[in-house]
Amino acid sequence: MRSDLIQAFDALFDYIEDHITEKLTLEVLADSVNISKYHLHRLIKSVSGQPLGEYVRARKLARSFEQLIHSSWKIIEISEHYAFEHEHTYIRAFKKAFDITPLQYRKHGVGNVKITEKMSTSMITRLQEGYIFQPFYVRRSSMKLVGRRSVIRYIDNELFHEANTKGNDFFENEWHKINNRICPNVYIGLTREIDPSYSTYLPSAEVRSLEQGSEGLDWDELPANQYAVFRYVGDFHPSRITIDHLDQIWTFIDDYWQHHSGYSKAEAYYFESIDSSLAREDYGEMDIYIPIRQNVNGAEPPRTESLHYNSPLAEYEEGISPSE
Repeated sequence: MRSDLIQAFDALFDYIEDHITEKLTLEVLADSVNISKYHLHRLIKSVSGQPLGEYVRARKLARSFEQLIHSSWKIIEISEHYAFEHEHTYIRAFKKAFDITPLQYRKHGVGNVKITEKMSTSMITRLQEGYIFQPFYVRRSSMKLVGRRSVIRYIDNELFHEANTKGNDFFENEWHKINNRICPNVYIGLTREIDPSYSTYLPSAEVRSLEQGSEGLDWDELPANQYAVFRYVGDFHPSRITIDHLDQIWTFIDDYWQHHSGYSKAEAYYFESIDSSLAREDYGEMDIYIPIRQNVNGAEPPRTESLHYNSPLAEYEEGISPSE
């Protein structure tokens, strides 16, 4: 993976604009910036909140307004120019996006049409040895967690990195004992804030049932909730994260919360989620889930999506399917 993610994304967005009339597959886009297609898909969704295929299609539709309004091109010529598989593919995508067909728009026009602008890297911040993204929002159903709970005093954690040590020990020595994990590769680290001096930390796995596979271990349950999710991408394996990395991450989150977020923390807990199947010596992802609630000023909560465990590559292909 390229060391400067922001430069890579800037190059990617420029490439899409420069080649918007071509068929832009995930493989082509990943090769253009030397990032694996799997990681590219995940990271773009962190920036935009939508799959890469949907963004590419939205930009093709946005650019097609030039010919639709200012030329006499036939609809089929516009669809071919922007590399849609068929004329009806372009018409269907246009209708889905704007609730009107291209021909109807050309003849009658409408009021304001919201088009997708070229994406920006302003949502990514470079930290030491990694990057953090502005939050996306999800709803998660209730969760059952099984692991090994510890009391963590903040002063000891600063000096001895206790939470990180406990997490690594659990993953290496007790993870395999949990036989009903929902996602076999996903580590959950649950922090419950008790008072200003200490918290509890539960390195764990999400399980289907607390009755099986939890003998001799601790457990916890979280209610269904809405979360702000901050994704951190490090240039190192997740097991090597330190208190210094976490201090930078939480400094960013606290600053974002104070100056940019219209939402409040809903509960005195949060958790990190790490998918070990994504980890390499020079790459790791960590998602920090913070439960949120609507502020008292009555502001609408952010647009959210339900969390699914679909294949990211299948999701990309779905985003550019000719049947859409």
